[in-house]
Amino acid sequence: MVSPDLLQELAARGVRLEVEGGRLIARAPDGAVTPELSAQIRAHKADLIAALQPSRGTLAPLPEALVRLIRAAVGNHLNFPAPLPGGLVSNLGEYVLATAAMYAAGVEPERQVKALWEARGAWAA
Repeated sequence: MVSPDLLQELAARGVRLEVEGGRLIARAPDGAVTPELSAQIRAHKADLIAALQPSRGTLAPLPEALVRLIRAAVGNHLNFPAPLPGGLVSNLGEYVLATAAMYAAGVEPERQVKALWEARGAWAA
């Protein structure tokens, strides 16, 4: 686990850490990373990479009915307006794809699944 003190020190110095291709990349203003701070970053490299990478596999697989809905949207078979409980969407396929993307990104997954079920209901109607 990464020390909160280290993270606070990095943030205070304007150091931004990113993971690119599995490598830890530090972007910082000139002189922000001292030799001591660099040694701490190297010492905690694995923990920093783990903390920066989004967790994978935490979302439940979608039910087959919703997978079929998403496939229909990918195939451009839902290119029509549809009434949903939140209002009319002008293109059901675009709505389904955007909602599925938000689910995959872990943004309010329960809400996205509910929205997909509502979209499926509009498709089936």
